[in-house]
Amino acid sequence: METEEDSIFNNDPIYMKSLIGKKIKIKTVEETYQEGIVYVIDPIFKTVVLFCKLVNGNGREYSLFPHHAIESLEILSNDVNLSGFPTNEESLENCVEKKEKLKRWLRHMFINFAESGDNIKIDDHLVIVPPYGIDNCICNNMIVLDKIQKIISLMPSEFS
Repeated sequence: METEEDSIFNNDPIYMKSLIGKKIKIKTVEETYQEGIVYVIDPIFKTVVLFCKLVNGNGREYSLFPHHAIESLEILSNDVNLSGFPTNEESLENCVEKKEKLKRWLRHMFINFAESGDNIKIDDHLVIVPPYGIDNCICNNMIVLDKIQKIISLMPSEFS
């Protein structure tokens, strides 16, 4: 089985990590462009999450770009800017609590997972990042993403 050529990241996770916080411009295969600050890049599926200003200037949004949809990537600024990222006001202790609760819920629902640093990985298809909510799931497969998000949404608040 041949592996797909990776002309964007050259299968280099260190390069991917070096892009975090940098302003880039992505050109998609559909000839659209998006500028933003790299929030995270999934090193397995190479999905890029950009932190972008909304057009009207009020607020920010995230845009996800799966590797197969990226035609080219241009670094607009080598300066690392993490100041615009949303701050997680939850304490580290609360975040650890949420992670442990989610892990118990996944076990309860008979879903196999593995931990990778602060992240929870499900069958190399999906990654759940802190603070471990429905909107913190990253996956290229929309069917898998939807199913896991539904399972997480079913977790009772009093589940322990």
